[in-house]
Amino acid sequence: MNAAALRGLVISALTGKTDALDRVYSPRDWPTAEDMYPAILVQTPFDLKNSLGRNVPQFTTVTTVLITGRLQELDEVDQDNGAVKAQEALEQLREQIERAVINSYELTRQTQQFLQVRSTIDVNAGGEGHTAQLLMELDIEYYQGPEDFYPIEADPLEGIDVTIVEPDGTPQVGVTIDLPQ
Repeated sequence: MNAAALRGLVISALTGKTDALDRVYSPRDWPTAEDMYPAILVQTPFDLKNSLGRNVPQFTTVTTVLITGRLQELDEVDQDNGAVKAQEALEQLREQIERAVINSYELTRQTQQFLQVRSTIDVNAGGEGHTAQLLMELDIEYYQGPEDFYPIEADPLEGIDVTIVEPDGTPQVGVTIDLPQ
């Protein structure tokens, strides 16, 4: 497991499980347009490894998965309700994201815990409609061991010589095993 694999699991957990449907992107350029909304963007910007001891690459790793949810709502005719609709739609998207990720069997099977979940919501009326953005950070803890790192380079084993020590007076027995390349 590493940050890229974790990001892939989060993307799989989100795809088709929220109002964004299959508009879950990673990696992609961050600018988005209203014809893409609602959309979810996934990154893994932070990775922290705490060693479990000396001389062996074993770590308790915490990767922060940053999930950005974006959507836009317009005011209805004769009503100034775009901001309210955007806020409610974003709160619903936040709930859907939390459920999809936290209830993902593959994520819970391959990780140790969801250490923390933080989220913020922002609604902006600077454009044609009310653009809303959710920033959610999930700190996900998992184990990384020797199998997650490059193997140690060593000289290849080419053969084994074994000598069996027998009591005095008996013939000495030896075995040579050559390993095929």
